[in-house]
Amino acid sequence: MANQGVNYGLLRGKIVNDLPYQHGTDHFQIEVNGAGKMYRIAIDVYSQFAATSTATHFRHGKNNQPLETDRMVMFLIDTNYNHEITAKMLEAGQGFTPKSDLPDELHLDYLRYDPPLVDVSKMEVLPPKDQNGQHLDLNDDISPWVEKAKNDNTAEVFAFGSGWDDNAPGAQPDHNHYFDPEPTLGIHDIHMNQGDTGKEQKYNSIWQDGALFIHFTNPEKWVAMFFHF
Repeated sequence: MANQGVNYGLLRGKIVNDLPYQHGTDHFQIEVNGAGKMYRIAIDVYSQFAATSTATHFRHGKNNQPLETDRMVMFLIDTNYNHEITAKMLEAGQGFTPKSDLPDELHLDYLRYDPPLVDVSKMEVLPPKDQNGQHLDLNDDISPWVEKAKNDNTAEVFAFGSGWDDNAPGAQPDHNHYFDPEPTLGIHDIHMNQGDTGKEQKYNSIWQDGALFIHFTNPEKWVAMFFHF
């Protein structure tokens, strides 16, 4: 998988399968058919305190290593999204389009886009665990819309983030098994890609933030999901 901010682009396609976050599966996983190719979307949906070890295999090689800082996911889900960028998204091709082939209007930035894509001040923090030690996550917020789109032949997903190809030179494939067969193409970093600290700071960059959008046509409706940690 590419590092944060590397190979930024847009994945457009039809949701065909999903695997909500479970302890041991790392992210919320979505399988997508884009222009006849299969892709996997990996979305960060849980928080974790610093100095605790990661319990699962991370594609960037940090499995079982203590976190440097708190992994506090912030999120905002708009189930009636209305923004001029949606018209530009509908002009994009199916499958993965790299940043170099996207118009400037499809280079996302939570802080600089005009008019703003999202009110960052309204993003909520997801606590790492409840008082009973159970993991809190965004499964209940994301799953209903993913399932609705999966069962709607006209619905599409638009994922902005960093693309990967497991067959590319230097790739670090995730050896966990999510789907059958497992897509070798995918996209992650579905979150704001600036403001990180520690080892991730070097990947900070403007105009390449991640987000997830689902488009329904009957009736016309956009659902937008923004993440930051």
